Amino acid sequence: MSRQFAVVLVLLSALGFGSIALFAKIAYAAGVTPSMLLALRFLLAVAILAPLVWFKRLPLPRGRALAGFVLMGALYTAQSQSYFTALVYASSGLVGLLLYIYPVLVTLFAVAFGWEKLDRRTLTLLVLAIAGLAITLGGDLQGQPFGIALGILAACIYSVYIVIGGRLTQHADPLAATLVVMASAAVGNGMFAAAGNSALPGGVAAWLAVGAIALFSTVIAIGTFLIGIKYIGASKASIISTLEPVITICLGVAFLGESVSLNQLVGGAMVLLAVVMLAQRPRAQAGNEPAATPAGACAE
Repeated sequence: MSRQFAVVLVLLSALGFGSIALFAKIAYAAGVTPSMLLALRFLLAVAILAPLVWFKRLPLPRGRALAGFVLMGALYTAQSQSYFTALVYASSGLVGLLLYIYPVLVTLFAVAFGWEKLDRRTLTLLVLAIAGLAITLGGDLQGQPFGIALGILAACIYSVYIVIGGRLTQHADPLAATLVVMASAAVGNGMFAAAGNSALPGGVAAWLAVGAIALFSTVIAIGTFLIGIKYIGASKASIISTLEPVITICLGVAFLGESVSLNQLVGGAMVLLAVVMLAQRPRAQAGNEPAATPAGACAE
């Protein structure tokens, strides 16, 4: 496979993840609750992914590794619940920007655990990202405080998820690990849906939106990212993935009638610039960090 085609696959992955908010808003408008949407998303994803893992005869994790991936599924449940509920109270573009502070938080974890040194370059980029976030949140926001808080919480949980996954996935097949995480998330979100007495989608538009999230924004997005990362590496793939919030903002403006303030554009650009630069860490430092987790490819 050519590197150019691998880049196209990662771009397709970014489009899939970036469009989650659009499909979610369509489902919400049709009366689907966040918990039911997430339960169906992961159930359908497992139904699609499980036959592939079985056909390829991929070994599932066992023992402590299995318990670790189940824990990741629980964290993914909490992160997804926070993110998708945030979409009810804030614009898709703002929630997407807030989620993308997670690379900055992962860098802070790397510094705290001694995987990376807090040199002048890293400190400068962290300050740039924090300043960008402050500008973003200091302007005319398209959202309620509760939605903004949930967006930040989703980023925090996802950061912990990545740190744990970076350690666990070093000796596990990525597709098999992803299946365990998805199955655990399906159970967790299913419990939320049952506790809230959420009803199944009642119209064609709702089912199409849920199906699009499960197939295009989950299975295809994860699959294309895993294939692409194999040929161009984690660093370049993560840089390309910074297009996800940009895609979310553009789709929100084009199809949902959302608006974007100048503060959001400036602050968001500062955060994304810091993310890109952090992804281009010197090779000596990058080697000490936790490996990128394929299961963590789908942040939303």
